[in-house]
Amino acid sequence: MHIHNFSKENSILNTFISEIRDVNIQKDRMRFRRNIERIGEVLGYEMSKELNYKPKKLQRL
Repeated sequence: MHIHNFSKENSILNTFISEIRDVNIQKDRMRFRRNIERIGEVLGYEMSKELNYKPKKLQRL
């Protein structure tokens, strides 16, 4: 298992996390929810880098 510390990396994730921690931005519910979604997307992308993939033959039309 590989541990990533995103606070040590320059990542857009840090921006989203700082925005959801900001008291003024938390009052904007839609922006808060969208930032939570974005954090999930970035974390999903970062996790996908560690997955094992194998080639698969596809039948084309």
